[in-house]
Parts: sequence; structure tokens; C-alpha cells
Amino acid sequence: MSTYSISQLAALAGVSVRTLHHYDAIGLLQPAGRSSGGYRLYNEHQVLQLQQILMFRELEYPLAQIQQIMQTPDYDLIHCLRQQQQLLAGRIAHLQRLQSMLDFTIQQQESSAMTTSSQLFNQFSQATLREEAAKRWGEAEIRQSEQQLAQLSAEQQQQLAQEGEQIARGLAQCLHLPADAAEVQLWAVRQHQWLRQYGPCPLQRLVMLGDLYVSDARFQAYYDRFGAGTAVLLRDALHWYVASQSAP
Repeated sequence: MSTYSISQLAALAGVSVRTLHHYDAIGLLQPAGRSSGGYRLYNEHQVLQLQQILMFRELEYPLAQIQQIMQTPDYDLIHCLRQQQQLLAGRIAHLQRLQSMLDFTIQQQESSAMTTSSQLFNQFSQATLREEAAKRWGEAEIRQSEQQLAQLSAEQQQQLAQEGEQIARGLAQCLHLPADAAEVQLWAVRQHQWLRQYGPCPLQRLVMLGDLYVSDARFQAYYDRFGAGTAVLLRDALHWYVASQSAP
């Protein structure tokens, strides 16, 4: 089995030695052993762990949550890899849609063709969001949600939309607090209750939605307009909320 010094591992992963020192200090990534001179030594197991950590960081998970995930007794590496694969696939698909939108705009500008506002923002349209939701949750559930909303008056639908915005504003006022703080968790509960007004929202879906709020740039931009970091706080708060509800 290959062995790496801390400087070799840092160069391999493209991180600083200081970062690896920090991961060791907080117990997130500890060396396999020490050399006779007292220097940290790492093996292939730590290389794989570091890859997981850096992938989670790319997906904007906080270190505390990464540590909680990776150190849980029933941690499943393959399941974790597949989950990261799905999250990255969603992000790649979104970036490809944005690229298509820019390609279209450039083409229109270069040809001096007339372009409507709706064409410019086609990738963010409600129809697009509906199509994506149907692929993710199923057409039957989307129809059920639409029927449920259709029973509400225009005033009730406006109130529902305002509730979602109020939750976002409330969370933005809690950016100085950790995700498991009581005040933050109250907003997580309200978010779950609000989502259930649109249709079924089991706990596992709540986790997936929380991830989507960060992995999808459109949702992140919406929440972060209330305060930078609101989307990440909402995701983390929902993860904590689901974990507390699922605990025996």
C-alpha cells in the first residue's frame, strides 16, 4: 500500500498542508501513522477519505456536517458516492442549460434578430421548473400538487407565496446561528409545513429539496438574495430537522 507524506498528499489533492493540519486537528482526516521523525503519514484509505471530504466541500457542505456524515456508524461509501454523483449530475445539467441559454442569446445578438424577454429567460420559466419537477418526483404528484393549488383562491395562493418569502427572510436573520439552533429549527419546521401545502413532502424528500436549494443555482440565487448563505443554512437546517425527526 502506498504511503504519502503530508506534503505529497497535499500536492496530490491540490490542497494546502495547512488544510490537512486543520482536518487532523478537528478529527476529520487523521493520518494512518507517523514516521520515525514524527511526521504524518497517509495511506490509500486516507486518500479516499480526502476525496470524499473535498467532494462534499465542492457541494458546499460545512465541515461539521461532513464529519457527521463520514463518522456515522452506518456510513456507506458506495451510497455516498452515488448520492454525490446524482448531485453533481444535477449541477452539470443546470450548467448545460445555462450554457444553452447563453449560446442562444449570443446567436441572437450576432444575427441582430429580435429576442423577447421570455426567450432570454426561458431556462428559468415555470414550464421548465414544472418539467424538471415531473422528472424528479413523477407526473402524478405534480398533477396532485396543481389540483391542490387550484382549490385555493388567488388571495390564498398569494399568502402561500408570501409565507415562503417570510421563511427565507427569517432564516436570513439567523445567519449568525448554527443550523441546529432552536430559532433556526423553528424556520425549518415552518419550511416543511409550507412545502406540504403544495403536496406530499416526506422527510427524505425534504433532505433532497434542501440539497437542491444549494446545488441548483436558481434556488440558491433566490434564497441568497435575502442574505448570502441563506440557501446553505436552509439546507443544513433541514438536514438537522430530518435527523431529529428520524431519531429513535
